[in-house]
Amino acid sequence: MSANNPFARLPEAASFTVTSATVTDGAAWSPEQFSSEIPGGKDISPQLSWSGAPEGTKSYAVTVYDPDAPTGSGFWHWAVADIPATVTELAEGAGDDTGSGLPEGAFQLPNDARVARFLGAAPPAGHGPHRYFVVVHALDVTSLGVPADATPAVLGFTMASHILGRAVLTATAATPPVREATERIEVSRLIPAPAEAIFAVLTDPKGHVDIDASGMLIDAEGERVRQRGDRFLVHMDREALGDVPLGKYDVEVVITEFTPDEEIAWTIEARIRPHVRHVYGYRLARTEGGTLVTSYYDWSEVDEEWKGRFTFPVVPESALKATLGILERTVRRRAA
Repeated sequence: MSANNPFARLPEAASFTVTSATVTDGAAWSPEQFSSEIPGGKDISPQLSWSGAPEGTKSYAVTVYDPDAPTGSGFWHWAVADIPATVTELAEGAGDDTGSGLPEGAFQLPNDARVARFLGAAPPAGHGPHRYFVVVHALDVTSLGVPADATPAVLGFTMASHILGRAVLTATAATPPVREATERIEVSRLIPAPAEAIFAVLTDPKGHVDIDASGMLIDAEGERVRQRGDRFLVHMDREALGDVPLGKYDVEVVITEFTPDEEIAWTIEARIRPHVRHVYGYRLARTEGGTLVTSYYDWSEVDEEWKGRFTFPVVPESALKATLGILERTVRRRAA
């Protein structure tokens, strides 16, 4: 996923607040906000409420844009123009085929699929998590004068010089590879901190103990990770889970992927052979408001002998989500 910031070269604008009953900032879209081409997807536009727009606002525009689409230009999922200044909310589903939930005077432009409606998320399988920038633009004109068949890019170009303020909410979505659909877990969280600060925790052996949500990691020994192939020792206590009678034991963490401030992954080796070969990792992408952190656990290359001994995943999705929450707290505490 690209760390591209879609606002990087646009004129600066005051910020105001947008919230949604449909999705939390930094969280994944619900199935309803996925494309109908994806099983369970319904192409339903999100509910949006906004407040605190700058003085002098005469209208609003709303856009939903995916800068991570593999097109070279991103992908526009929704564009609504000429929303009256008296309007501060769009109901969920307002962006249907008829725009029946839009206020009088507002209209939808054709998205990048050339349909004038909200088009749900459909990231390519295996392409990793995509970001969806949901933006309410406060404008200094009552109407931009763009034709109804204009592209969202034309809308963006036309309103660039009229933007007084910008309210941003970021959602995410990912479609796992078909081969890995049942052999890989990915969860994401927007952490309001620089990628460098987050990566500092992930390269610190004791940082792994600090963010562990399972209760199995007791302590760690070793130098800070600096490259692929580095190793450190972790003292484990499987009795914390009460599922397998392994008791206390040590494992070596072996770094398999290392790109500073972008990605780190590792596998685990112990005295027992063959090694399990499941992989844990984190991807970091700088974005508006901090860093989008994706935690993943992949057991697709686990030795068949181990698949006969254990039920995978040995770490559930809920534990990965909890670890991301603890990671945010740990980064905040270390900064303090």
